[in-house]
Formats: sequence, structure tokens, C-alpha cells
Amino acid sequence: MIRLQSVPPAAAVAAVFLLLLMTATGVDAEADRRMVRTRQGAVRGTAKQSYHGRHFLAFYNIPFAQPPVGPLRFRSPQPPDAWPHIRDATTLGPVCTQYATFVPGRSLMGAEDCLYLNVFTPELRPEEPFPVMFWIHGGGWIDGGSNSYEPDFLLNHDIVLVTINYRLGPLGFLSTEDAAAPGNFGLKDQTAALRWVRENIAAFGGDPASVTIFGESAGGASVHYHMLSPLSRGLFHRAISQSGVSLNAWAVPRPGGLQKAQKVAALVGCPTEPSAALVDCLRSVDDYKIVNTTTQFTEWFFSPLLPFRPAVEGEGEESFLPRHTLELKPHTAVPWLTGVTSDEGLIFAAACVDNKQLLEDLKHDGERLFPLSLSYDGIPNADFVTKKIKDFYFPDGDISVKKLSDLYSDAFFTWSADEAIRKYKDTAPVYYYLLSYKGKYRMSKAFGGGDLDLGVCHADDIFYLFSNNSYLPTSGNMPKNDYEVVKTMTKLWTDFAKTGNPTPDNKPVHWPRVISDEELEYVDIGQQLQVKRGVFQDRVNFWTTLPLRETKRSRPAKEDL
Repeated sequence: MIRLQSVPPAAAVAAVFLLLLMTATGVDAEADRRMVRTRQGAVRGTAKQSYHGRHFLAFYNIPFAQPPVGPLRFRSPQPPDAWPHIRDATTLGPVCTQYATFVPGRSLMGAEDCLYLNVFTPELRPEEPFPVMFWIHGGGWIDGGSNSYEPDFLLNHDIVLVTINYRLGPLGFLSTEDAAAPGNFGLKDQTAALRWVRENIAAFGGDPASVTIFGESAGGASVHYHMLSPLSRGLFHRAISQSGVSLNAWAVPRPGGLQKAQKVAALVGCPTEPSAALVDCLRSVDDYKIVNTTTQFTEWFFSPLLPFRPAVEGEGEESFLPRHTLELKPHTAVPWLTGVTSDEGLIFAAACVDNKQLLEDLKHDGERLFPLSLSYDGIPNADFVTKKIKDFYFPDGDISVKKLSDLYSDAFFTWSADEAIRKYKDTAPVYYYLLSYKGKYRMSKAFGGGDLDLGVCHADDIFYLFSNNSYLPTSGNMPKNDYEVVKTMTKLWTDFAKTGNPTPDNKPVHWPRVISDEELEYVDIGQQLQVKRGVFQDRVNFWTTLPLRETKRSRPAKEDL
């Protein structure tokens, strides 16, 4: 209470003015409820509501590292600078610079100053801290961003959600295969964001001792990489990989990073050697000009897939990937939930609906295009593998969209998911799923399949976890059956984040961990949940007979240099 009679007249007038201002606006009390002090400074968020009408707070565009520009381009992320004033965290920030390969109607977009994250929390000061779910977006390490994943479904549950940006394309994954630019900068950004969470999430009501990393596609493969990388040890406690593991043909390191870096340099007018001069010059080139070179690596359709991807760095203090993913063992035993959709390969095959020439190309030039598009080009017995694939998937010579989808599903997702689970299941609990539910929204439409019912495409699972999607925007009002799947999947995912078990109460089914050495146990997520064995096991078994793994090299041979 302010006692006006005990203060000078001028001070009394000021006190009355301040009191009236506070009473009239109500700003201070309300703003304080939306303000959090991080180690770098204070941030003020905004109030929102979940799909179910639950109130929560959103904090956007919080720096977790210094802007990776100028001399910090092609370097490991550095800790963020502090700020003296309350930072406005009520609006979305930029996505990272990208050539948006997978976003229809877009091309170059984003900003290089992009290392920001978003935090969504039901309450800042709960009686017990909430488990944290840390989302890593997909997009082939080429495009995407944190802004495409709003929490309206997940925040129906008692969790804190964090979504992040990380560097993409050549800015995030260019490698000269030496100290000048070892690579994996985008993955190191993810690790830096995890460190930020460990240091700051308690202020948002989150539990730094209960962090679940989860992601889809390249985000799912990134999750698996964090399970193997020494840099990420101790930063998370559970993991979810959706439609992506580090063993996928599009995710494993491939030799030739130096040649790709040299090609980028030549395209933008920089010297191609020595590496130090190449990288130093690239640091002064416009970021859009560098990212635009991505188009120069395509030979046919989407192939070769992902020229900029994780790279083997060798041993070192800042090394994210000291050895090839096939040679690394998990650094910590954490529960792992992983799975695939029933028709992953539609991400590529759906384009053949409108573009029949792609099918003709494969029919008449398969000896070149199958190895190129399936990422086994360059191996000594590529012709043998191509013949085996044709005999198995197209025995009558007819290459249909459905058969092609099965081929890409197995080659790029299902086979390597099965392999990764078998390598890990004796280390910690693994829970495997297949999403077979067909809803209103289908990513196959975004990838060229139109309104045809082609199957459950790669990335269809995102519709049931997040209320928005930059690839195929939804109307906001989901059909009743679809929303039942939303409720089912978000409960499974958040229960796993809380306990390490997706069905801790054995409802609606008992989801068994994988223990079999034969056909792996899994849950089929369809109209109902059903426990089954062996996801497309006959097709997976076929891939295990092909001589592919023994030809992988952790470093390029001399003839590649």
C-alpha cells in the first residue's frame, strides 16, 4: 500500500500515476505470468489454447546458439549471447536458409540467422515438473523448420514441447572431410539445442531429467544418430524415431564429401583447393547462392538422393560422428519407440501418377536409374543387385506405382528399420509400430498422387501429432475418426515420454517390447491397435540377401579422391 501523506507532493503524483497505470492496464501481473528467465535473459511468451481447449503458454524464437554467419559459418555452434532486456517471444522466427525441395510451390527461403527454438508449456510452476518432448523436424536435412509443428494436439497432455531449427543443406552438412569443414553442423546444432534444454527447461516447468527426443524422416534418423553420437551422451532419456533411422540408405554417410564441396565452390566462383581456402571463400558468399547449388546435384527426378548428409569426421573433441554409423554402438541404454508407415515409398512413387515418363525411364534405363535412385550406385556388383530387385518386385516386367512404392518403402525405410531394431533390442526396450490408418489428409497428394487412395504415405503420421503441416495444410477441423487416432497416438507418445512404455497401463492393448529374433513384435496402428509380428517380413528378408552392407566404407577410397 502506498501512503501518500508521508511523501513529497511530486512523488505522490508520480505514485498515483503509476498505480493508475498498473490498475488500468493490468499488464504487469499478466505479463509476469508469461515471463521466464533463461540463463541468457528473460523472455515473454503468449497465451494459447490446445485443440481440446486447454490453456498453455508459447515461447517462440528463443536463441540457443549464436547466429552461424560470417566466420561462424561451417563451424560448430557457439553458446548464445545474453540479452539485457525482456525478449519478445510471442511471434515466430525465421526458418533456416533452404532450397525447399519437398515444399510444393516454394524454392529458396529462410535466413542464415536461424538457430532458435520454441517452447510450449501447460504451466510454468507445476507441483511436479513435466516430461519434455524435444522435436526434430524432417525434410531430408534439406528443408523444414520448427514453425511447421504447433502443439495443439500434444499440449492436451502433461508435457513440455520443444521444437527447433538446425542448419540445412550445404550450410548444415557440407564437408571437406578434413578440419576445414568436417561436417554435421546441423546435427551439432541439434545437440546445442539439447544442451540449452538441459540448462533452461526447468524455468518453463519442464524436467531436465526426463527428456524424450523424437523426430520424423531425417528427424527420426537424427534421433538415432544422437543415440550413437558421443556428443549427445547424457542429454536425453528416451527416443522416438518415426520413419527414419541412421541405417537408411539415404541417411548413412557416403564417400565423396570433398568432391561435393569442391563442386559447390566451383559453382559460386571459389577456389576448389586447398580446403582451407575453399571454406574461407565460401564464408563470404551469399547464403542463398550457396544453397541454390543443391539443384546442380540432381541427375534424374530426385536422384541422387540427399547429396548433403551426415559425414564421418574421425575422432575429435567436437566430432559428432567419429566412425561410420554401422561401426558405432549406442552410448546409453534408453528406451526406443520406432516405426514406419505402410506405404512410405509413396513419397517418391506418387509422382508417377502424373508423370508416367518416370515409369518409362525406369523400364528402359533401369540398369542406371535403379542404382542411382536407390543409393547403391558405385558398388562393384550393382548390376547383380538391380537384376535381383527387378526379379523380386517386377517379375512380369510391369513397373506400377504400387510396386514401385513397395520397392522404395523397403529400400529406404522398412529394411533398415528392422535391422536397426535387431541391433538395439538387447540393449534397452524397443517398441515397434506400423501406421496403417488412412485418414482424410494424405501426404501422397503433396508428392503428386492427387486425390487417389494410394496408401499411408511417408509423413502421414505427422497429421496425428501436430495440428499444422507446411507441406499440406489441414482445415483445422479433423473428421471424428481421424481425431480418435490423434487422441490414441498422442497418448501413446506422451505415455512413452513419461514412462518409457507407450502402454504403461496396458490400455487399449499391451504393446510388447521387441524380444523375438525371428519376426519382430509390433503394434499396427489402424482403426484399432493390434499386436502383430513381422512388418513386411518377406520383403525385408529379401533385402538381407543383397550384398549391400559389406560394401559400405567409412572413408572414401583413394580412387574416390
